[in-house]
Amino acid sequence: MKKILLPNGLTVSEVALGAMNFGTVTEKKEAYRVLDAYLDMGGNFVDTSNNYAHWAGTGDESETLLGEWLRDRGCRDRVVLATKVGFDRHGVGAGLKKAQIEYWIDESLRKLGTDYVDLYYAHSDDPATPMEETMEAFHALVKKGKVRALGTSNFDTWRVAEANALAKAKELTPYTVMQQRFTYLYPRSSVAPKYTYNEITGRERLRFLCDKNMPLVSYSCLCKGAYESPERLGDEYEGGARLAALRELAAEKGVTPSALVVAWLTNIHRLAGYPRVIPLFSASYAHLLENLRGLSVTLTDEELQAMNEL
Repeated sequence: MKKILLPNGLTVSEVALGAMNFGTVTEKKEAYRVLDAYLDMGGNFVDTSNNYAHWAGTGDESETLLGEWLRDRGCRDRVVLATKVGFDRHGVGAGLKKAQIEYWIDESLRKLGTDYVDLYYAHSDDPATPMEETMEAFHALVKKGKVRALGTSNFDTWRVAEANALAKAKELTPYTVMQQRFTYLYPRSSVAPKYTYNEITGRERLRFLCDKNMPLVSYSCLCKGAYESPERLGDEYEGGARLAALRELAAEKGVTPSALVVAWLTNIHRLAGYPRVIPLFSASYAHLLENLRGLSVTLTDEELQAMNEL
């Protein structure tokens, strides 16, 4: 798996592994199998949160399991570890106040069994808290060595721009990575996101990221298996001709449609107006291997352009 040097100095694999369900829906033995395989294939970018997966447990399971795996394998120095703060967990924890950020980073470090995380995301915007308070609290974590770099997830682009303008003016650590929903299919504009800032990435966000040289970590990029099973697509995305053409090209390339989406996402930065995109997904062991076949697919400039023009 190729490595990418991000503008913030982190060197990450071209695909990130989501650990959201580890310790709840995905039991420990299978989670270890997936993590081991990902690491063996050259992956190093592992993503979790302080509230995963609270809808199936307490919200502590994912970080706790990852901490056990890092200890058991002795591989902390081989992993770029990302976690998050600011989203709800059983009615508590939502927000980006200084006290919340300070409390939850220590909780995450304790569960993960490490003294620092490589990338710390603000998991969702918090307009009720002064932006300066949030940015100063995050900056303090960087100065203390508890965090190496900062990112946002579920933010409007203008709020990221304002936060980074504030950080520049006050010599604070800026946000340098954005995590947002993004996939090959077009979203239905008439369908509101589940959460206020849980938007699907559109052209304006892509242009913003490209202009700011900020990578996009694309979550929900494989639509929960809908590329193989369109009945799972729901009402958030358009299927139609774009999905049909994707499935046809995938058959020609000898891979699954999901693998072809991985290929498209990791190559789309070659076209004008697109940032570097790092697909983020969780998968069973078998599906992980199948999805990662997309990294060996060759897409010409003409094929990339044709895929975009559908």
